[in-house]
This record gives sequence, C-alpha cells and structure tokens, in this order.
Amino acid sequence: MWGQFPALVPSEGNEVKGMCWKCESPEYVGSLRRYETDAYRMEFCEITTDEGEVIENGRVFVSTELEGDLSEGSFDLRSYIYRHSYM
Repeated sequence: MWGQFPALVPSEGNEVKGMCWKCESPEYVGSLRRYETDAYRMEFCEITTDEGEVIENGRVFVSTELEGDLSEGSFDLRSYIYRHSYM
C-alpha cells in the first residue's frame, strides 16, 4: 500500500486478481498516465480473463515508490467506494 492506495510491485511470476479495461483510443492512455502521476509506471503483462482468454502485451501500472515508502496491506474497492460515496 502507498498510503490508502494499492501499489503493485513488479515481481516475475506473481499474479494479481482484478479488473481489466480495453482502451478504445490512444488519447485515453495519455489521460490515464497523467492521472496515475509519476508514482506509477506502465509495464507489460499477460492478462487472463475469467472466460480464459489470454491477452498478450496487456499493461499494468506498477509503483515507482521506494519499498520503504510502501507498507503491507489490502485494498477493498467496495469499502473504498462506500467510504467516499459522500463526495
């Protein structure tokens, strides 16, 4: 975790469960990269969908923060949305 936010740390052979999104326009990639700031960088990954489709050359954002700035923890998207639903 980087503060309250999840941070992936690259490691060969590890698996992360989550959601994927198909980018329909290159301009969206630029917007997403700006949103993620320099705290994350984009790396290639292999994505396997629930249906078993394998997507080669997928992308994932991994942390650029020093490991000392990160802490062990977990992130629950439903809880996060619930806590921030008043905004």
